[in-house]
Amino acid sequence: QTSLGHLFLKEEFGYVPKVGWQLDPFGHSYLQGTMMTHGMGFDSLFFGRIDYQDLEKRKLESSVEGFWSSADDTFNKETSKVFWGLTGSYGGNYGAPDGFCFDVLCDDPLLTEMGEATLIERVKKFLESVKEQSDITIGSNVMVTMGSDFQVSAI
Repeated sequence: QTSLGHLFLKEEFGYVPKVGWQLDPFGHSYLQGTMMTHGMGFDSLFFGRIDYQDLEKRKLESSVEGFWSSADDTFNKETSKVFWGLTGSYGGNYGAPDGFCFDVLCDDPLLTEMGEATLIERVKKFLESVKEQSDITIGSNVMVTMGSDFQVSAI
């Protein structure tokens, strides 16, 4: 899928993306660092699934992102690094933070339908969720995903 998507973007728009997002990869190989940098031109990759034991270990070590280096000595290790990170509040998936799914198919309350006091509490809860993400990362940025399977439909 990634190859076909890249080919389409290059042929139709003359554009090669530098960031990838793999929603449902089941496993990650040692060769991905090489494939993502030299094969596809990525400098970063986000993905949505990770083994639960690996995820818990990474959360404890505040390492839910990092760098893949080239698996092959053919390439310069420094120029062959690709940044990787998890999505979905660093939970290893890609949905919205708990309580903040705003799709018409979700049951979470819309912010526009709240009074001021309730809205302030909801914003605080959202910021706490972002803080929880930042506490398990080594970087200063977090990715907040806001959709999941069969979501982000008509508003």
